[in-house]
Amino acid sequence: MMKKYLLILAIFFSSISLLAAANPGMNVLVFTKTVGFYHDAKPNAIKAFYEIAHELKWQITFTEDSTFFTDKELKKYNVVVFLLTTGNNLLDDSEKLAFQKYVEGGGGFVGVHTATDTEYKWPWYEKLVGAHFLGHPPVHEGKLIIEDRHHPATSCFGADTLKWKDEFYSFDRNPRNNANIKVLVSIDEKSYNIDENLWFKDKNIVMGDHPLVWCQTIGKGRSFQTALGHIPALYDNDMFRKHIIGAILWAAGKEK
Repeated sequence: MMKKYLLILAIFFSSISLLAAANPGMNVLVFTKTVGFYHDAKPNAIKAFYEIAHELKWQITFTEDSTFFTDKELKKYNVVVFLLTTGNNLLDDSEKLAFQKYVEGGGGFVGVHTATDTEYKWPWYEKLVGAHFLGHPPVHEGKLIIEDRHHPATSCFGADTLKWKDEFYSFDRNPRNNANIKVLVSIDEKSYNIDENLWFKDKNIVMGDHPLVWCQTIGKGRSFQTALGHIPALYDNDMFRKHIIGAILWAAGKEK
């Protein structure tokens, strides 16, 4: 009953620390604040992160409270995850500075799906995520191209290409053009109908070379961004969960 109670609180986005097990070596802060579009996948995503933490004996905290972003508080965490966040001004100026210091000082960051649809007016965050959201067609099945099969977040895919059903984001720039960014997964635009641009008709969402997952170092810290994760059922998918686990471990510098 207690676990069920804590999970319900998490789904309603209370600032609750869920201690999956006593494991001070791995502590993750999952930030879920939404100012813009709210994704229906969020409750299932939170449940998945809780279950991952419980299985791996991680300590995990879910919050929408930006006051967690202080020098003192952030020092507790190996990784900060922006899980399905959207909108601008999620953090105030002092919180932004604390987060920047945390990452550049050696902390880890993982952005999931809509992290690129977040903080458009913050230049440092734009550097952190590598690109900003531009638009997307409806959910399609497409062919992922796994460019690095040996990364902890992509070894789970087990092939050079993979059929994947999701909402495939286009971006305002190609992250590959940043020499500091390593692209891990891209998508073959010919494998799905990218021209079915129903909602962003003032934007050209055709990229040609179209990365979806990438990583980089930021100062002494690490940043990982995956555009996958729109569909609620994906968070119950074992392969996708391994993708997220690998991303968090890599961002924490704890990859095997």
